[in-house]
Amino acid sequence: MHIRGRHEWGAEPPRKPLTPLNPDRVTDVFVHHTTGEQQTEIQPWLRSIQRFHQESRGWNDIGYSYIVDRNGTVWEGRGRNVGAHTKGFNSTGIGIAYLGDGGERVPDPALRSINLLIDLMATRYPIRIVRGHRNVGRTACPGEWLYGWLLEGRPMPEAPSPVPDVRDGWRRLGRLRGWRR
Repeated sequence: MHIRGRHEWGAEPPRKPLTPLNPDRVTDVFVHHTTGEQQTEIQPWLRSIQRFHQESRGWNDIGYSYIVDRNGTVWEGRGRNVGAHTKGFNSTGIGIAYLGDGGERVPDPALRSINLLIDLMATRYPIRIVRGHRNVGRTACPGEWLYGWLLEGRPMPEAPSPVPDVRDGWRRLGRLRGWRR
């Protein structure tokens, strides 16, 4: 899995040095959503979230460890540093945010990447549980649809086949040429 670095979205440096996570203490993954209307320009959207977290919230940096956009691209937020995503769990949890409204159906590429990212984190840390932000705070985050997906055990949509079914092509050709099926 390729994770696009902070330099690829033009992140500002943290206001203070970030503290690396202690790999032995990371036991949770928290899934979030950023809400808001879908944007077409991802990098400016990420910069605006970082600006909000730093200027309005007073945090050192963007709060999330990683952010996944609707196309399934994974963006580094704080990465492997202590986050600011889930009060009381920032030094023991990884925060993965879906860049969009988790109350609406999340696109399949994003779900695949969120799932792969969770699995990747489980190879790096002793992850015991995956939760929605609402499990430990008074919030609707990560939205009804995304939270339901978590509760269902993160079922994965069927991946599109890279090989087309040639029978469909023959059927279309037969119809065009007047052949009977």
